[in-house]
Amino acid sequence: MPEELKIIWLLAIAFGVACIAAYCSQRIKLSPIFGYLLAGYLLGPNSPGYILSQSVSDQLAIIGVTLLMFIVGLNFHWQDIFEDKRLVIPGALILSAFSILAGLILSMQLGETAKAGFVVGLAICVSSTVVMVRVLADQNLLHTQQGKIVIGWTILEDLVSVFGLILLPVLALPESTGTHPFVTLSYSIAIVCVKIALLGVIVYFIGGKLIEKTLKIIARTKSHELFTLAILAWTFAIAVGCSYFFGVSLALGAFIAGTVVGETELSHQAAANALPMRDAFAVIFFLSVGMLFNPKVVMENFSLFIGIFVIVLILRPLLAFWMTKISKYPLYVGFTVAVAISQIGEYSFILAEEGSRLKILPDAAYDIIVACAFITIALNPILFQLFKPLTIQKGLSRVQEISDLAANAFFEVRDSTQSFLPKAIVIGYGHVGKRLSRYLRNDYQVLVIDQNIDTVCSGKGKNIEILYGDATQLQLLERANVENAQLIAITTTNITVTRSIIDATQRINPEAEIIARAHYKDDYTSVQFGDIPIICDEDASSEKMIAEIKKKKKNTLSKDVG
Repeated sequence: MPEELKIIWLLAIAFGVACIAAYCSQRIKLSPIFGYLLAGYLLGPNSPGYILSQSVSDQLAIIGVTLLMFIVGLNFHWQDIFEDKRLVIPGALILSAFSILAGLILSMQLGETAKAGFVVGLAICVSSTVVMVRVLADQNLLHTQQGKIVIGWTILEDLVSVFGLILLPVLALPESTGTHPFVTLSYSIAIVCVKIALLGVIVYFIGGKLIEKTLKIIARTKSHELFTLAILAWTFAIAVGCSYFFGVSLALGAFIAGTVVGETELSHQAAANALPMRDAFAVIFFLSVGMLFNPKVVMENFSLFIGIFVIVLILRPLLAFWMTKISKYPLYVGFTVAVAISQIGEYSFILAEEGSRLKILPDAAYDIIVACAFITIALNPILFQLFKPLTIQKGLSRVQEISDLAANAFFEVRDSTQSFLPKAIVIGYGHVGKRLSRYLRNDYQVLVIDQNIDTVCSGKGKNIEILYGDATQLQLLERANVENAQLIAITTTNITVTRSIIDATQRINPEAEIIARAHYKDDYTSVQFGDIPIICDEDASSEKMIAEIKKKKKNTLSKDVG
């Protein structure tokens, strides 16, 4: 095919085959992830038929991973790790150490070098955050207590792997360099610590303020295109910068970018703008994994495959479950953590590929790690379905479960009294929105959505729960937990915007009571709103004026009688 059409052909064929395979997976009650992996294998070089460009798909997959990790970072707060630090920190470190040791012993037993074993151990010590987030979200567990523990756990595993990745060049040095290995290793560790400290200062103390100021300037234009472009520019700039200057992966760099933006008032709108692109490109990540799968290598190195498979799918989950148990966490937390980490993914590829490039890891071992990733990623959603009753808190109904996880994920309830009040959403925070919000606060837990960033910033700290964003976007309304709202008040006078908000709201929550506002009577009489009450400014003004005239007339008559 022509070189200039490679990407177009890949998108056309890959998305088409992935859609068919994912649909078939859904029909037989499997996760779409299995379909994506199978489609990738069918389109890859290790199966008969049409072969797509692996290099192009890898590049597109990196975009998907970057966008997905940015979204994860938006909803992640570093304090989440420390809230469960008695489990997350020791659990991640102990499990990583165990995995590295198990990989080392297995490789040496099969005749490989200790250096190769160390790389194998590093590659299997970190679970795929991409898979974890996708599966937890599908199971409505991403924003529960166990979901936060799992994400914190895997972020620490990523950091351990970053240390290992930066140390790999030291292992590749010839032994006759004249420098003691301990001195070289100590120097490398010191360099890693300095880099991480410098990264934190630059990104969180300098970059954070610059990013927030830039995004607020763009937000004032109220242009979706510019705002989306600014989000993408900062995300990829930070990801590439972290990777190039500090040696961390693009995925971890994007995660860091997400945590920075997540601390601003713009986080909800940023997520809503990035979600559609993330979903499309994330599919390519799973396709690229499927394209790397080579069954022939598995049969030729079956002992190494079975060993890694047992470590990842059995030993690591058992150890994780045991650590949650001795930390006195409920069983459902233990099962969620155990099942979630029973797979490896994108970071394993990076580590294995770097080890192979440095001539530390044999090519066959790299292919086996890819094969284990393919199979464990495919099995992970199935395992969650099998253990689903054990991953949900006992006594919690399905409706309560979804409601609680959404509320905990996106809003901070100010006190225990407000959390029991019915939810009301006020869209627009002008003069009408402010007065309405003050009135509703007596009987409702009120959330305000407004697209004016200055209004949102001024409302912070005034006992007002307010978020920045465009309420016509379905993704933003979902993040605002509209499905649990009893009352939705739309105070904008733009009838086209009001129509879009009503349509999006009723798709999510058709039972919610909606009240809206229009400036001119002709506006809402020309549009069908059903039984939704529309308050017209013209009618309200005329009624107010008539009331004032009647009042004055009454006063005049009273004076004449007097």
